[in-house]
Amino acid sequence: MTTSPYVQRRTSRFDPTINWRDTYAERLATPEMAAALFNSGDHLWIPPGHASLQILQALVARSDELEGIEVRGIVVPDAGWFTEEMMTAFKVAPQFGTLFDRDAVNAGIADYHPYWLVGIHKAWDAGREDEAWPIDVLQIRCTPPNDAGFVSLGSSVWDGVTSAKRAKTVIAEVNENVVETFGDSWLHVSEIDCFVPGDTPVMVNLEFPEPNQVDLGLTHYVSQLVQDGDTIQVGVGSHSGALARLGAFDERENLSYFAELTTEGLVPLVERGIITGKYSKTHPDKFVATVIGNTPDEIATVHRNPAFETYSIEYLLDPRQIARNENIVAINGALTADLSGQLGVHTIGPRVYAGVGGHLAFALGAYLAPKGRSVTVLPSTSRDGTISTIMAQFDPGQIVTVPRDIADTVVTEYGIARLLGKTVRQRAEELISVAHPDFRGELRKAAEKLFYP
Repeated sequence: MTTSPYVQRRTSRFDPTINWRDTYAERLATPEMAAALFNSGDHLWIPPGHASLQILQALVARSDELEGIEVRGIVVPDAGWFTEEMMTAFKVAPQFGTLFDRDAVNAGIADYHPYWLVGIHKAWDAGREDEAWPIDVLQIRCTPPNDAGFVSLGSSVWDGVTSAKRAKTVIAEVNENVVETFGDSWLHVSEIDCFVPGDTPVMVNLEFPEPNQVDLGLTHYVSQLVQDGDTIQVGVGSHSGALARLGAFDERENLSYFAELTTEGLVPLVERGIITGKYSKTHPDKFVATVIGNTPDEIATVHRNPAFETYSIEYLLDPRQIARNENIVAINGALTADLSGQLGVHTIGPRVYAGVGGHLAFALGAYLAPKGRSVTVLPSTSRDGTISTIMAQFDPGQIVTVPRDIADTVVTEYGIARLLGKTVRQRAEELISVAHPDFRGELRKAAEKLFYP
């Protein structure tokens, strides 16, 4: 077990001197007992992949007794609190628009918390207690204790380990479906206040549509940008998620992986000898992410497998650490781009559709890496071909996720637009060349008005 030195930890309740078996037995509880630990005004933090509906629903059952509990998480499941009647008891603020919470956010029932993953808890860590959002209760999932009294947070670590050091109270669903992983994924029984037995399946990443002709085109061009020995990162998206399945990396040798998440088909590349970590500058011979595995079989492969290591999101999404991977190729999706190279990743206008995820962090990290490249995969159209995803200018209210200052490489099913070092006129030409043919004429006219006298 290794611990990242880059994580700030305010306190630690780790006590190896206790009789962990007695302590564990004393802290076993029902969902109702766990819910009783909450007080009005508490802040509840739920890392992705760790939500226990049995605990959260027991908490919602106490809604008449509670007021102003603030709930945050990257993905917040509906435990019964996405109604107007529950808004007094629970103030829910997801940080990533998903099928679970997108409608609640856009209806105003839930709030939305803009964030950058690496600095979710920066105000608290910096000692700005008048500005910070302290973690009163952390809810996680873990394995049963091993013979030394340690539990693993499994294939989805996120900031569960690091936030256990920040939280006043840590509540864990102990679940035999959670796998044991190497890396910084372990807590001692002494660091957890309450254990609730559970047996629900471990959540895997959401399924994506079957790849289509657009995905085949994207895969063809992305495969040209990855070379033998590169370190890759692949973001979770409906199109980036198809790359590994369609063989984007099959012809490469000795790739390394350093990323936030995985997409289906990446874990098998380790078994096939394509991802080896041989030339990794940060974790030689290891496959590294904070969430690994997208199917039950992939998660089973990760279990007790030293080829895979899980680390905190606060380490993996630090651009300074990403940039240590000298030849990283960061591959992420977007919803739209304008002709100057700005990228819209998580909103359509002001309307929340997804989340920033690791896109900005890896775009910055790749920009800073000596030989790094940031690749954005973007289908040329949306809404059944009626709208160009490459726009002359963004509409009012569009949130810019990646600024044009670090614009790099954009791939559509029509080709590769290389923006790094280009002027706005040159960028416009590059992006128009990979736009859908039906929209190139109007984009050229718009470029002439925008960038020429």
